Amino acid sequence: MLNLSMTSGWRGNGTGNSGITYNSDGVSFTASGDNIGAVTDIAKPILLEDAVISMVVNVSSEFKASGASLQIFAQIKGGSWPGEWNCWSGNETLTAGADSTITCTVKEDDKKFNQTDSDVQIGVQAKNAPTGVVTIKSTKITLASSQTSSAATSSTASSATSVYSANVDSLHALASFPIGAAVTNNDYAAYNILTNASEKAVVEKHFDQMTAGNIMKMSYLQPTQGNFTFTNADAFVDYAKSKNINIHGHALLWHSDYQVPGFMKNWSGSAADFIAAVETHVTTIVTHYKAKGNLVSWDVVNEALNDSSPSNFRTDSAFYSKSGNSAVYIEKAFQAARAADANVTLYYNDYNIDQNNAKTTKLIEMLTDFQARNIPIDGVGFQMHVFMDYPSIANISAAMKKVVDKGLKVKITELDVAVNNPYSGSWPGNKVSTFNNTVALAQKKRYCEIVKAYLDTVPANLRGGITVWGTTDANTWLNDLLKSPSQYNGEKIAWPLLFDSNYNDKPALRGFADALQGTACN
Repeated sequence: MLNLSMTSGWRGNGTGNSGITYNSDGVSFTASGDNIGAVTDIAKPILLEDAVISMVVNVSSEFKASGASLQIFAQIKGGSWPGEWNCWSGNETLTAGADSTITCTVKEDDKKFNQTDSDVQIGVQAKNAPTGVVTIKSTKITLASSQTSSAATSSTASSATSVYSANVDSLHALASFPIGAAVTNNDYAAYNILTNASEKAVVEKHFDQMTAGNIMKMSYLQPTQGNFTFTNADAFVDYAKSKNINIHGHALLWHSDYQVPGFMKNWSGSAADFIAAVETHVTTIVTHYKAKGNLVSWDVVNEALNDSSPSNFRTDSAFYSKSGNSAVYIEKAFQAARAADANVTLYYNDYNIDQNNAKTTKLIEMLTDFQARNIPIDGVGFQMHVFMDYPSIANISAAMKKVVDKGLKVKITELDVAVNNPYSGSWPGNKVSTFNNTVALAQKKRYCEIVKAYLDTVPANLRGGITVWGTTDANTWLNDLLKSPSQYNGEKIAWPLLFDSNYNDKPALRGFADALQGTACN
């Protein structure tokens, strides 16, 4: 059974329709003429044949007095728009000001609803000569017992007999900007993009950009001073090029202790010499990958701001302390990167800036300063490691808008949507222990809303792209106890990505695609 949302996704239907309104009771429309009504979409794949649509409606006294009827219908979107039009609820079945349940069984002789190629819209419309207001208080669809829908099944490791398809041929083909995924090379052998056939299949089908999870960071590329090791990263970049996939470089400078080589952490020379060493690293790496031809952007500096309020530059960074307790290393890195490659897109990348908080304020302050002094920077990477309930879409949009207002590109660089939020005030009482259909649908809607917010907020010329941080729930960083021991106490209950642990589609993939195609998030 599908219980449809009555708070989003509906629109007016019929010539001359004044639209719908959401209220505490549900969805209302003014029935000002024949065929005026309200509809909502159900994403493919959908098997509606023999399903029963049930609506609880409430009509005004004016509607009742008009003698009008209601008609539930289902309609395949696109092409000739065939549908189910044989359902009628006469005026005698309706009571003014009282709830009435009306139903429709989708049963077509040619079985046209036994299909998976098209989205479907369902709705209700007023018939005859209606006047007054109709309110839809609830809508549910009871599927035939032998059928499944895009909402009803999510394949997990424990349900190998029930595999869900999002019916997305290629995610990146739906966008005019890069759609990327973070992948691994020899840093995580089980999920090596060069050897794991399932990993390759998902990436080559859906993504036209890749980000290396680790192997392009400093400790991998220059483990000791002057000793640059490109073999593994080159194999990764070369594979991508052979598949016409671009690379987003991640990351030239990052403070995290395990990714800063010992010679920099233990630097005993002058601050000026340290800055020179930083510039040498950036120049060498950017120059090397410029020659590859498919590295189109870099996270030049990653996570240089702290989470305090007010926020400031991170003083626990070796780059800060060895630069003479100064954030000057940031601008020097951007200047070196631009000098090495005049065409590559340069990003500053950070987490929690999507919250539109003190860290966002500090970010904008830094950007304003850089622009005033002509420090080369092209955009901001919003990591977007978010939860189902936090941050709000309003804050995500507002934070991105502040970067857009600076004329800079916005790139979502590390998107994942964790089902459980261990930082919420209700944790662990609100812990979700099973990835079920309800959870899968909610995650689908959340992905859709995030991508829609990006499209609504960032103009086309400033869209740097969207990258998800991993391919499957099996290899999400949130399962890595070394990096996040306090997140879920060892339980693998984040389920944050577009594909399950067996590389099967999740409804989240459909939600991402819906937003790209302009389909309502539901």
